[in-house]
Amino acid sequence: MFTDPMVNARNVSDVWKVGLQLEHGIEAKRNILDSKMEQSKGRRVIIFPLPFQGHINSMLELANVLHSRGFSITIIHTRFNSLNPSTLNPQFTYHSIPVDFSETEAASRDPKGFLYLLNVRCVEPFRECLAGLLSDDVKLEGPVACLLSDTLLHFTRPIAESFKLPRILLDVSCATNFAVLAAFPLLKEKGYLPIQDSRLEEVITELSPIKVKDLPKAPGSDPENYYQLAIQVSNEPKSSYGLILNTFEDLEGHALARIRRHLPNVPIFPIVCV
Repeated sequence: MFTDPMVNARNVSDVWKVGLQLEHGIEAKRNILDSKMEQSKGRRVIIFPLPFQGHINSMLELANVLHSRGFSITIIHTRFNSLNPSTLNPQFTYHSIPVDFSETEAASRDPKGFLYLLNVRCVEPFRECLAGLLSDDVKLEGPVACLLSDTLLHFTRPIAESFKLPRILLDVSCATNFAVLAAFPLLKEKGYLPIQDSRLEEVITELSPIKVKDLPKAPGSDPENYYQLAIQVSNEPKSSYGLILNTFEDLEGHALARIRRHLPNVPIFPIVCV
C-alpha cells in the first residue's frame, strides 16, 4: 500500500528540519510550506542501509523521495550483498566499504550473532569512509544534513556523534512490529515470553488484538538472544535525531501512538518506503 508521494516527501523533509532544530528542543513540524523546501537545495544526505535486500530496497526508495525534494544522495554500502548495479540511480553517489562474510557466517540462523559481527566489522571501514566524505576535499558537493541509517546498525551512533553529525534511523518493519518489540520487557513480565505453545491463541491484553502466536520470533535462534536484540532495536532511536517507520498514520495510528509514548523525546515519522 502507498500513500501520496508528495505527503511522503513533505514528511521526509520535516525529518531534516527537525534534525537541525533538536539542539533548540524537539519540535516535530508537520505542514511545511513548499516554499520552505528550497532550504534543502544543495544539501547532502549520507545513507547506510543494512545489507539485506528488504532493508536496501526501503532505503533506496526513501533516498528517491529525498532526492525528489532537492537533496543530493550519497550511499555507503558493504561489499557483502553489494548493491545491484542495474538498479542504481545514476544521480546518486556510491561508496563501497570492504566488509564481507564467509558462507558459513552469512548462513547463520542466529540474527543477534550475525548482527554483532556486522556491527563490529563495519566500524573502521565506515569511519574512514565517512571521514573522507566529510573532509574539506568533498565539501564542494554540498554540506551534509544528516546520516540516515538502519535501527540495527547501532555502531553508527558513536561514529556519527564523533563527527557531530545528526543521525536519523529507519526501521523498515511496520509500526506494529516496532511497538511489539518495545513492549518485550512488559510481555516478559506478564509471562507471555518466552512463547508457550499452550498460550498461542491467547490475546495479549496490553496489545489487543495481537495474539501470542503473532509475536515476532526468529526460528532456530536462542529466545533470550532474540529478546536482547529486540530491546536493543527498540531503544536505539533514543539517541537519534528521529525515527522513520515504514507505514502511515491512518493504517497504524494506535501503534504509532504507543511508539511515541515509548520514545517521547524522539520525532517519529511514518513514511511508506516499500
